[in-house]
Amino acid sequence: MPLSFGFFSDPALTTPISARLQFVQDVAAPSAADKCIYFGSPLPGRVCKAASVPGVDPVTVSVSDASPGTGSPAGDVKLALSSGGLAAATGGAALNLPATVASGVAAAIAIHIRVLDSTGSSGVHVDLGLTTNALKEYTA
Repeated sequence: MPLSFGFFSDPALTTPISARLQFVQDVAAPSAADKCIYFGSPLPGRVCKAASVPGVDPVTVSVSDASPGTGSPAGDVKLALSSGGLAAATGGAALNLPATVASGVAAAIAIHIRVLDSTGSSGVHVDLGLTTNALKEYTA
């Protein structure tokens, strides 16, 4: 059975994110692009856990780079559980979520993202994405 947990663009978990992170960089005046996405499952009565040591190891979210050496590097992306946490976040570092993530809209986890392209190339950048560690889904 495929995982029902994933990334969504809305807190109601109705619009799954299936594409890479997209952001526009204006080389004349580069500034950080912030956005918030959500991790969870719209199905009731489910939980997900890390496949490595379920219920002990955290669910982790990492930045993936589809084209290493070209475009923005993963270090251009900061992840945090709050918008205020972005200032202290380390670019490219994985974000730890709880060891058990419950399903349902009320349990959706907001993930705040800040991207500041270090390449100085203007345009739309689409080489970066988000992934999780290997997960297993269970009935709650």
